[in-house]
Amino acid sequence: MTSVVCPYCFDRSSAARLPFRCQMSATGVRGGKPCTAELDTVWAEFMGPSVPPALTLRGPVFPGPRGLAGRLGVGGGSRADCPHCGVSTPVRVCLRCHSDFPSDYCDQDTRIIALLGPKASGKSTYVSVLINELRNRVGRAYGASITAMGGETQRRDREMAEDLYDRLRLPEATRPAALGFNDPLLYRLSLPLRRRLLGDGSRHTALVFFDAAGEDLGSAEAMDRYTHYLAAADGIVLLVDPLQMRAVRDQLPVDSGLPLPTVETPPQQIAADLAAQLRAHGRGSSRGRVTTPVAVAVTKTDSLFSLVGPHSPLRRNADHAGGVLDDEDRLAVHEEMRGLLDSWDSGALFRQLERDFAQLSLFGISALGSPPSAESPSDAPKSGPQPLRVEDPLLWLLGLGGLLRRTPAGSTPAGRAAADSAAGSSAAGGGSGSGSGSGSSRRTGPGGAA
Repeated sequence: MTSVVCPYCFDRSSAARLPFRCQMSATGVRGGKPCTAELDTVWAEFMGPSVPPALTLRGPVFPGPRGLAGRLGVGGGSRADCPHCGVSTPVRVCLRCHSDFPSDYCDQDTRIIALLGPKASGKSTYVSVLINELRNRVGRAYGASITAMGGETQRRDREMAEDLYDRLRLPEATRPAALGFNDPLLYRLSLPLRRRLLGDGSRHTALVFFDAAGEDLGSAEAMDRYTHYLAAADGIVLLVDPLQMRAVRDQLPVDSGLPLPTVETPPQQIAADLAAQLRAHGRGSSRGRVTTPVAVAVTKTDSLFSLVGPHSPLRRNADHAGGVLDDEDRLAVHEEMRGLLDSWDSGALFRQLERDFAQLSLFGISALGSPPSAESPSDAPKSGPQPLRVEDPLLWLLGLGGLLRRTPAGSTPAGRAAADSAAGSSAAGGGSGSGSGSGSSRRTGPGGAA
């Protein structure tokens, strides 16, 4: 029986048990009168006082048909007739919070991606650029397509693209949870599925991006607001802003002219609080490490070019040849970032991550390709976004979930050398990165990255 994870409250329910919401259409068959809006107290309590009272009046919620009719029904159970007006509706709602699901959300599996990072680390810009790359350069390489699901995501997706790519304006900061609920972004990712007997087809996955405001990551108590979200995540992208690290600022050229953000919550503190929350909600293994895969993405790598060599993998995008993930390329980036972290904080952040998370990998990304002007820090560069490796963290997480084909690290001499180097560094650090959540025999990369 298919289970559905609500992208708003992250409650998991059987798809067959989900209720429906009447759309209050005038085309009913019982007298021709549409249903009248009712106060949805469940949804109103979940959304909180920031929602105007008029918006809490919504179409009536009713249970779906029972028995065989509920399992089969019109469109395979994806629609139901309102018992009051008789109009068929495709709108299903969450049992726990009564949030409406997009019409096709329940028809495919779901990957919930948690996005965490301190204030000014570029989370909103990252998501906007990532979606654009998945639609264009990366989507072409993998034969993939991605579309926004539901009216709210479609509206925000359109506004983000217009602001960043047409007006060259950076997205506004994510609203803190204390000021109201932040809707997740819902996308449908379609990938080619080739079957020997049945021919070509498509595999559809719902991607849920939930962006936690940087202000909400300042303490374990504040992060607790995201308990259900973090516990339900299939993968976490933790953004680390190098320009908020004092050691990096000290190494940058005096005349760099980079706009430096305010130093916010240290990444070690965010990582430690994240691991504590996940362990407290059943995502820890018997050995104490969290089983949720974590992609640690160091942002704004264009500002670090003075600190890396001319042939650094951070200076170019992966080619994604043949629509296959190159794990050797990922491993090269991981080792480059591990070396940089070691020079910035003596490797303290990486050692903590290795001891807290069973599956992790380091990435280096730049959403814009060059820094905003110091005179106009809220504007994108005049050339527009020229991103570097923004897709890498998400593709790695999707690869772990079996959605993408992967070329294992160590399949070439250069790859074996890099893998041996990574294994040696983990052993030197106490061996905490020797597993992948289900045994060290599956290890193909650093930090237990399977």
